[in-house]
Amino acid sequence: MVTLFPLRIKRALLLAILPVLVTLACNSCAGGESQPDYGDIIEGTYSGVVTTGSTNVQGITVIARFTDTRVDLHITAGSRTLDIPGVRISNYGDDIYYLSYSIVGNTLEGNVNGDQLTYTLTSGALDGTFNGTRQP
Repeated sequence: MVTLFPLRIKRALLLAILPVLVTLACNSCAGGESQPDYGDIIEGTYSGVVTTGSTNVQGITVIARFTDTRVDLHITAGSRTLDIPGVRISNYGDDIYYLSYSIVGNTLEGNVNGDQLTYTLTSGALDGTFNGTRQP
């Protein structure tokens, strides 16, 4: 009976200390650097050319921050317009951001490299490639 008493105390102490240790371990992992706000970094108005087949028209794409990893695009190509909400942003380092959007029948893939925006869009309303530069 004397040997069980110290074992019960050790077990009670372990059960009391274990949640504290787990909490400390989780907090130390969560305390890393916060993710940059990609949406804020690439937000702006980009002016350039939309190429559809063999036709080139003036185009403007406005990127508006939605969250730190998503943006909304308002695309104007000649007299046509298209809004694409919730485009995902990933960072590839060195001021290069990858844009992607996919929903049934509509896809957009491209990147922002510094002040240059390039993407390819496939949708029922507008298909083509945009190449443009961010306006000051």
